[in-house]
Amino acid sequence: MVEQVQALERELSVRVEAALVDAEPALRRLAERLCDNGVDVHDLLQDTFERAVRQGISPEVRCTCAWLTTIMHNLFIDRCRAAARQPNHEALEDTHGNVTQLEPDAPEPAWARITVQDIRDALDQIEQVYRDVYRLHTFEYLSYEQIAQQLSIQRITVGTRLNRARKRLREVLVKRFGLEDKP
Repeated sequence: MVEQVQALERELSVRVEAALVDAEPALRRLAERLCDNGVDVHDLLQDTFERAVRQGISPEVRCTCAWLTTIMHNLFIDRCRAAARQPNHEALEDTHGNVTQLEPDAPEPAWARITVQDIRDALDQIEQVYRDVYRLHTFEYLSYEQIAQQLSIQRITVGTRLNRARKRLREVLVKRFGLEDKP
């Protein structure tokens, strides 16, 4: 029994080796079309041969070249997927030509001088419906759902009112502090 298994393995090995020798030129051309450089071509070809030897040619395989091409194609797809999952690494350099350097002594923007108390005072000048939503969200840290429940309004209305409150608050602060309003 052991002799029969060994004979079958030798026959299978000879069939795989013959198939690899016959298909190598076509597989090399395919690998060259798929890969960017010679090292990748060689690796893909070697991995294809290794997988073919491990799997062995089953009796159902009629066209060994097509079988080997399928193995190579699947290996290539696997490599592409693995490469897509890898993060891109940027080389660390001391200088970056495309980054704008900030002026170290640049004047502080006018908006930076506004305090939380200035915002609270300005809130008194906007409509009550917007003021309530803004205060609950910004100063009491309530979620949209909690605000909607507390004010008996829909959740989407909370977002709309909050957006309008921010817009009106900005208008009040621009007018009060003489700031330039940039969109």
